[in-house]
Order: sequence, then C-alpha cells, then structure tokens
Amino acid sequence: MNNIRAWGLAILVAGGTGFHPQETQAESFTGADFATWGTAAQDSFIETSVTMAGVVMTRVAPEKSVCINDWYFAAGQSTARNRSIRDTISKNQDYHPSGVILAVILDACGPLD
Repeated sequence: MNNIRAWGLAILVAGGTGFHPQETQAESFTGADFATWGTAAQDSFIETSVTMAGVVMTRVAPEKSVCINDWYFAAGQSTARNRSIRDTISKNQDYHPSGVILAVILDACGPLD
C-alpha cells in the first residue's frame, strides 16, 4: 500500500511541476531578473552553476575542472568570486546569468578548445 501511495505522490508532484514553469526559463530569465533576487539566492545560483560546470568539465576537460575548483573554491575564494560574478551579471543584464557565469569561468580557466 505504501508503495502505491509513493508512486501516486511522485506522479502528482511530477505532473504538477510540468504545469508550473521554472523561474529560470532560458527564454525569459535575464540578469535583470537575477538582480531582483536576494544575495543568498544569487550566491546559491552562482555556486550551483559553478559546481555543475566543474562536474561537467571532469568529463569534457578534466584540467578545466581542476582550474574551476582552484579558482572558485580554494582558500575561501567563493565570496569574492560571487561578488565579482554578480557585478559581471549586472553589467550584462540582457543575458541569461548562466551564460554570463560560463563566460566568467572560461575567462578564468581558458577556452575549451
């Protein structure tokens, strides 16, 4: 019985999220929208984006993953990096923050080719 309830709940949650667009849709989410968030939410978005870029790079270009880790996480750099990334996003408000974050990472760690 519990298994049926769990599946029912999972289907309900999955179905419900399908009808509610995420706040960060690629087509409409920009740096201007990002600027309306609180600092804690912005920091979380930035850290999640940088972490995901590092994870992807472990498969694509492992040396870039090491660079990302050293650049962002080593020696408590994340607070200063978040401040700098927020500033860059605010200067590029027409673009999706994830694209700006990727550009900042590539600037710090070099191109992928």
